[in-house]
Amino acid sequence: MMVPITDNSGETAAWILAVPFLRSGDLRTEGLGEEDDRLIEGVRQVYQQTEQAARAKCKGMQALIAMGHVYMASGELSEMSERRILGGNQHALPADIFSDDVAYVALGHLHLAQQVAKQTRIRYCGSPLPLSLSERHYRHQVLAVTLEGNQLQSVTPHIVPRAVDLWRVPEKASPLDTVLASLAALAPQDLPLAQQPLLDVPVLLDKPQPMLREKILAVLEDKPVRLAKITPHYRETSQGTGFRQQHLSDVEPFQVLRHGWQQKYQGEPDEALSATFSHLLEQLEQDEDQ
Repeated sequence: MMVPITDNSGETAAWILAVPFLRSGDLRTEGLGEEDDRLIEGVRQVYQQTEQAARAKCKGMQALIAMGHVYMASGELSEMSERRILGGNQHALPADIFSDDVAYVALGHLHLAQQVAKQTRIRYCGSPLPLSLSERHYRHQVLAVTLEGNQLQSVTPHIVPRAVDLWRVPEKASPLDTVLASLAALAPQDLPLAQQPLLDVPVLLDKPQPMLREKILAVLEDKPVRLAKITPHYRETSQGTGFRQQHLSDVEPFQVLRHGWQQKYQGEPDEALSATFSHLLEQLEQDEDQ
């Protein structure tokens, strides 16, 4: 996992500690105490061993640069396009797993460019392009890192131009009539298909809306945008079922359906859905009797 980096003269100037994504099965946790977090300490051991091996190869002012595909404590996730790794947020890695003599730490996994623990030397560069509609306001970038000997001198961000824009219209979830009016007001632009913005449409609903997608597409028919997502939001209600206070063994199947429908749509399932559910339930009971 040690990769030498050469300078213009061909001399080794730094050692990359190229640590890959670590699964729990990759870690050795022998000798840890009961109070130790085995995932965190297992990762720490990997970096400590790699750093130690690199130090043995370092000559003169050669720098150590660590890499990792990890989720660090205080790291800011991008909505919908990332997940916490190595056991979840309780196992987020602390910045002190990297020794002080590591000049720079280049991290991957989180899409938002950010420092870790307010340290200039420990960074997520972030993804160079949006990987989710929620990243439409990100300033995607690459980082130019300058080292002077074995010390970090500077980190310079270079913003990546966005070839395809991401829109959310309207910016806040609104009733369907307001949404359709906002979409109808979009100014026409002469753009080729590959450059047309990707569109997220948030809609505020009281209940499931038949033909919702078709109504939105009809308004967008002559607009130079590509519908990527419709995000329904349902109004909150104080209506409840008392379901959570009951044991599951005491609950009828239709109560489960009704509760789930109310939780998601804040209303009652209509007659057609209720009849279909009853029919399927009868079929299931008949199959069990056979």
